[in-house]
Amino acid sequence: MSAKITLPLIAAGAFSIGMALDHLLFSSPGATARDAEKEAPTLARKSSPDRNRSGESARENSGETSKEQHNPEGEEHALRNLIENLDQGRPANFAAAARTILAMPPGPRRREALHHLASRWGRSDPTAALRWSEGLTGRDQFSTMEDILRHWSEEDPASAADYVAQLPGSEHSLHLLRDLSHRWAETDRSAALEWSMALDDPALRMRALRGVASSWAEHDPAEAAAFTTDSLESPNERHHVLEAVARRWAERDLQGALQWARDLESGDQQRATQSVLRLVAEHNPSEAATLYQDIASGLPAAGPISREYRHMAQEVARVWSSSSPADAAQWAMTLPERGSIQRGAVGDVTEQWMRIDSMAAGEWIQSLPPGSTRDGASERVVHMTVHSDPGAAFAWAESVSENDRRFGLMHHTLTQWSEVDRPAAQQALSTADIPPEVRQRFGEELGLAPAPARDPTPDGQPGGGLSNK
Repeated sequence: MSAKITLPLIAAGAFSIGMALDHLLFSSPGATARDAEKEAPTLARKSSPDRNRSGESARENSGETSKEQHNPEGEEHALRNLIENLDQGRPANFAAAARTILAMPPGPRRREALHHLASRWGRSDPTAALRWSEGLTGRDQFSTMEDILRHWSEEDPASAADYVAQLPGSEHSLHLLRDLSHRWAETDRSAALEWSMALDDPALRMRALRGVASSWAEHDPAEAAAFTTDSLESPNERHHVLEAVARRWAERDLQGALQWARDLESGDQQRATQSVLRLVAEHNPSEAATLYQDIASGLPAAGPISREYRHMAQEVARVWSSSSPADAAQWAMTLPERGSIQRGAVGDVTEQWMRIDSMAAGEWIQSLPPGSTRDGASERVVHMTVHSDPGAAFAWAESVSENDRRFGLMHHTLTQWSEVDRPAAQQALSTADIPPEVRQRFGEELGLAPAPARDPTPDGQPGGGLSNK
């Protein structure tokens, strides 16, 4: 077929695809799935004008026919029309549009089309849209459900919140609930707060209150903070909501947030300060480190130290080491050893550094002086590598200096190792530098003890039972 004939046919095919998709996807809202199915064969016939040719002609021109059937320009044109019509609010057959979009290959264009469909469907019929979204999986389900609920909550936030509260418990549903309660509080804080406080499930209640308090603190952080400390009796719930308030307050007024946190009671004070430090570390980790040093300078010279001080140091170390592990490591080694502050921070640096560059992290750990801090780092490595490289994990376990901890880590590693490679685990146990009684106990407990020696002859004499006569 000549180019002069082929090009008009391709253009006609693209036009037919666009027209047919417009008719199929943007029919009246009452169009049924049966109507959509009736249109499908018509669309197929229009997009393949050479189907009625003789078999011989089709075989001769298979290349041209293939190009007409898979026409990226025509598909892109139809997709642009679909998105444009969704944005303009034309009456649409959403179910048919959904089938068409889900048939697209994964990628940015498919995600964009799903976003437009979910937003438009969520405004038109949120319950039907959510029933459709529940049948999706993974990222498709999460993003479409989020889009639908966002628009539903603009019209009826209470119904949208009730729907989310009935979803199976998961991090996904808790995130949706926090996001929804935050938006609800933007328009009607009293209603959102009353609904959140009435929830019986502690996990749902805490996430909903975090959302309300976060919105509240954007406008009046002191009032939101006073509500949190005065009205929330559960320490766990109060601490999590305080973190949300502290973060929002610090975004507006860092020094004001720190002063407020210092005046809180012990426990509340550390959790709020930890949240402020996390926010600062995300933008300027060295500034967060300086702030922590100021806080740590006020620690008592003797006596027990609250674990929250260790948690604050770990927060800074974790965030800093995700971007600059060497700098975070250098800072962590300057921290006090009391209260396991240094050990905890070094351990968090180790985890982040191992994910970025395990070889450099290992060299750094080996350069540390023997003691509790190095043992803590080695322990983190053991837990991170025991499934992927049990041999390396066992070597790190052997390097721990404290006996009880070393034996515990070796036992743990051998347990995992023996499930995937029993002979290798047995060999490692037989050559490990441990007391004989520990080796015997491990062998018996894990089934790694060497098999007892067999007598070479029935009477215990060498010679394999053969006579030398």
